[in-house]
Amino acid sequence: MSRTHEIVLTIPKQAWMTSNDRRHWADTYRRRRTIRAMAGWWAKHLHLTAAPPVTVTAEIRYPTDRRADPANAEPTVKPILDGLTDAGVWPDDDSTHIRAVTYIRGPKTGLPGKYQVALTIREEE
Repeated sequence: MSRTHEIVLTIPKQAWMTSNDRRHWADTYRRRRTIRAMAGWWAKHLHLTAAPPVTVTAEIRYPTDRRADPANAEPTVKPILDGLTDAGVWPDDDSTHIRAVTYIRGPKTGLPGKYQVALTIREEE
């Protein structure tokens, strides 16, 4: 029987990144570092571990109901996965450990200036 794990991270607008951003490399680096550290901290705090291989569903929650493309949140989701790797949730985030990452839209957060990424991690049998 496969196990499922869930983690929800709230990301402030000041750290949020999308594929459409055109930022200075230093700003992108700072944002990635912040998100990665936050994800690693939460994973350690929750004692989160998963037995690879896994599939990950990233439910992207926006502050409003405006049109959006959830796959554009990949620049925010990738440092989250890196932070989970740093925390020891899985040994590496390569394709042998994480088979797929799927992006879906979730309900609005209702929190002005706050985005959420709800990860559902499913261990494969």
